Amino acid sequence: MKQKKLVYYFLIVSIIFILFLPILNLSFTQKKLDIHYILKQKLFSTDNLESLINYFTYKTFDFSLNEPNVIVGKDDFLFLGNSHVNIIDKTKGTLQYKSHILDLWADKLKKLQDWYESQGIEFIVVVASNKHTIYDDKLPNDITYSKSKTVTDDMVKYALKRDVHILNLKNSLREAKKERELYFHADTHWNNYAASIGYVATMKFLNMTYNKSYNITKFTIEETESNGGGDLTNFLKINHFLEDTYEKNYNLIFKNRSSFCYANITKDNRLNECTAGMKSNFNQYVINNNPLNKEKLLYLCDSFGLANSQLYNETFHTVWRFHLSYTNNGVLENFIKENKPNIVIYQIVERDLGNNTIIEDMPIE
Repeated sequence: MKQKKLVYYFLIVSIIFILFLPILNLSFTQKKLDIHYILKQKLFSTDNLESLINYFTYKTFDFSLNEPNVIVGKDDFLFLGNSHVNIIDKTKGTLQYKSHILDLWADKLKKLQDWYESQGIEFIVVVASNKHTIYDDKLPNDITYSKSKTVTDDMVKYALKRDVHILNLKNSLREAKKERELYFHADTHWNNYAASIGYVATMKFLNMTYNKSYNITKFTIEETESNGGGDLTNFLKINHFLEDTYEKNYNLIFKNRSSFCYANITKDNRLNECTAGMKSNFNQYVINNNPLNKEKLLYLCDSFGLANSQLYNETFHTVWRFHLSYTNNGVLENFIKENKPNIVIYQIVERDLGNNTIIEDMPIE
């Protein structure tokens, strides 16, 4: 008899819960509720319920219910979780690896650099820092950044021993954060101001490495507001709770009067016709008819590179931009020989240094 009552109560609660879901989901709907629209909705989806619970837990207890993907830090800073390339272990300096692996990786990178230089091309590697590295003071108390003892520090050290032209932006960014915010609270990426810091440091490094005097574009910085939410809050499904003015960003106002055309690059590395106006994306090229420098740049980057692409577009006559994942296995060799870039900048976010790169993955043992 007792078991029957438990089953009965369970059924009652289940029915109430099922009936509650459509009401909750429709309450999130801002559009006109005609029958065709209602039928298209996921009326019994638990996504909105999950987002409510996640938001309440985040705001009330400073805790993430999705810690493999998102870590809650101090002052509303969110950080990528350890399920993404062991980023927390890398931050804490606890990632286990053997030194001979770094030797192999650095040797491959040096051979790649030598190949580019044999083609008469200047080649540098730029490491865009994780938010964890720059805002280690905003990490939760149980995560301590291991200064100068991370796998990134070791990889850069080994590369420098091979005379690889590698620039770690860590010091430049840590210094710049004293002036303005550099990374979004709800996103893994840097903002336009941080991207400009990275650009200036990269150009100075390029000039120093090859004894050049490439002109660096001049700009002013205008503070603005950015849309609410990013990839981290998206993991928690709480973007719709954040106001459109949630984040701070910066517009870069350039002093040079440039004239651009844009085009996509096809899968077989053919160049589409260059036209005015286009949304910035990967596998594209830009021609500047009034550049600061006549040289042509091949820019190999990840999503961090989209923010500072605007700066390189202002700087060089032609910029070809490819995502790093596209450049494995020598697929760009013929493109390089045919289009003859003067410079290659290979920029990668710190967490992926050694992963998904143009010189094969770095195995971790």
